[in-house]
Formats: sequence, C-alpha cells, structure tokens
Amino acid sequence: MRITHVTPLYTPVIGGVEDVVKHITEHMASRGHEVYVITYNRLRTGAIGTLPREEEVNGVHIIRLKPTITWSHGSYSPELPNVMRSLKPDIVHVHVWRHPHVFQIAKLRREMKFKAILHGHAPFHKLNQLGPITWTYHRLVDNTLKGVLRNYDTYIALTNHEKEIVTKKLGLSEDKVIIVPNGIEEDRCKPNNERDDTVLYLGRISRAKNVQLLIKAMNIVKDEVKDAELIMAGPDEGLINQLINYADRHGIKMKYLGVVDEEQKHELYLRSRVYALPSTYEPFGITLLEAGIHATPSTITGNGGQLHAAPPEKASLWTEPKPEKYAKTITQLLTDDELWKKLSQGAYEHAKNLTWNKILPLYERLYTE
Repeated sequence: MRITHVTPLYTPVIGGVEDVVKHITEHMASRGHEVYVITYNRLRTGAIGTLPREEEVNGVHIIRLKPTITWSHGSYSPELPNVMRSLKPDIVHVHVWRHPHVFQIAKLRREMKFKAILHGHAPFHKLNQLGPITWTYHRLVDNTLKGVLRNYDTYIALTNHEKEIVTKKLGLSEDKVIIVPNGIEEDRCKPNNERDDTVLYLGRISRAKNVQLLIKAMNIVKDEVKDAELIMAGPDEGLINQLINYADRHGIKMKYLGVVDEEQKHELYLRSRVYALPSTYEPFGITLLEAGIHATPSTITGNGGQLHAAPPEKASLWTEPKPEKYAKTITQLLTDDELWKKLSQGAYEHAKNLTWNKILPLYERLYTE
C-alpha cells in the first residue's frame, strides 16, 4: 500500500503534531508499506530552503516543497498537486485542519480517487492564545469552508471534545469521525516516590501557554512551601526574561533550562513532584502523558484536550485559571502525600493505556479497512 502524509512540518522540526506523524509513518514503513511524507522546506520560524528537498529517514520518503507563502506555522505551495499526481497514492493522510493543503487535497481527491483521511489535531484555540488576526482567519474558514470536511472519507479526532466541535459546530456527520488519541512511549523506569518540591513546566515559553498564570501562582506557593522551586524548560518565544525578572523581584526560586533533550526530560519528570500545564486550551497536551508515564501528577486549568490527557481527580487537579486557585492545587500536591500518591498512580495507569504500541495498530486497521 502506498500511503502519503501531508503535514505542515516534519522532522527535524520538534513538536506535538510532528511527533505523531513521525510515529505513524515510521510504524507503517516498518510494516512493509511504501510511505511518503509531503511537507514544506522550512523550520517552525523561517529558515526556508535550508533542509534537503528529498531524503529517506527510517524508511520514510520525505519530500519538502518550496513554500511560496508562509505565516506562523502555515505554508502554501503550488507544487503540491503535481507531486501528488506523480506519487499516485492509495491513501492520503492529511494533518491539521485549516491549512491550505487541506483544501488542495480535497480537490485532488475528486480527480485522483484516492482515499483521504483528515487528522484535525484540534486547532480550536482561544482568542487570547492566537491574537486577533489568526483568530479571525480561523473563524472565517470554519464558517465558510467547513463543507470541505465532507470531501474526506474519515476525520480523526483526538478526543470527544474535538469530535463534539466538528460535528456540532462544523456540521460533519458523526459516522465520519473516529477518535484516536495521541500516544506516549512506554517508560520502563522504576517510578520514583522520593521527589523534590519541584514544579515543572515543559513546553513553549509563550503567552499561548498562559505561563504568566504559573509564575503568579508560584508567588503564592512560595509562602506555603518554603522549598518550592519552579523549573521551566522549552523554547522561548520572547517571554522568559520577563518571567525571570518577576521571579527575582518576588523571591521565587526558579530555573530556566532552555530546550532539553529526551534524557533530560526523563530526569526532570522523575524528580518533579508536580507537572504544571496552565494553558486554557490544549488540543491534547502530550506533556501531560509524558508526566503521567513517569507517575508525576499534574495541575491543569481551562478546557480542551488536557481534560482527556490528564483526567481531573485521576491524574490531575483542575481549577479555574486564577493565580490563587491555581496556587492552591500546586500546594496541595506538594504537601498532601496521600493525595499525591493517589494521583501519581492514576496518572501512571492512565498514560500506560495510551502507549504507542496500543495506538499505532489502530491506524493500520483504519488504512486496511
């Protein structure tokens, strides 16, 4: 079977969607299928044309198109139709709703008669996460081009929350939607119950992640737990100096580690008592699963995929996005040993049910059917 994935970005770019596409494509290649990835020759922040046009990585054939228009994480290339015609795929698996290639592939499907899957990845962020221009574009597409969804044979939703949005708000028939959550690598380390009073945040240091809520909450936590320390790791999007200055002024123990590798992430999850994800909306929240597989409970807020990646009262504590309330959940996990043990075990059991070795066969079954 010849399977083609079309995705905004791909390895060596690091990110949640990229990780999902990499796992699916490499699994299908290992199963003997002919697998292509069509993406764009750019990094997340520019650097257009710096990657090889074509290469093979772990059995996956990668074709990077030259983008003629780029914005944020989006790209458009008029090369896509001709490359698709040359590949003649049996199945096309398209990633991320609203990107231009979603509409290009929908048109090509009518011409080429391949089976088409749209993997939406739940990009339904709030206005304060996106800014007015991107948010307006999203509303425009959802209101005027949602009919394109019907041109796909199947829509993959990450959660029931996403399924509800695409069926009730975008009008897609329920029988076209299947739910396949993101997965996590199984971690065979021995869970560590001896933790520091460390609160960990791992991800983009950006306003979209609502990290200001976390630093304000830590200003309250420090008065309740004298040894509490905040560790932040991930790429900075122009905000980290502001957070460091705030921490210095208020006497908050804080370290920023920059971008960390997989081994460092593993160590951070194991030593931290609390994983904090202050986003008011997450498409899924893969770091919550990463924390869970290390038996680290989380504190979350808002709504979206985070409620499914770390179910409240099982793997996390949920509260409203207010500093004093968010601080209370962090303090509870730092000081209440019985509560911590309960949620630690729950987080581990939940994450163990979403390992890639359980998730990936679902895609192979879908392709075969």
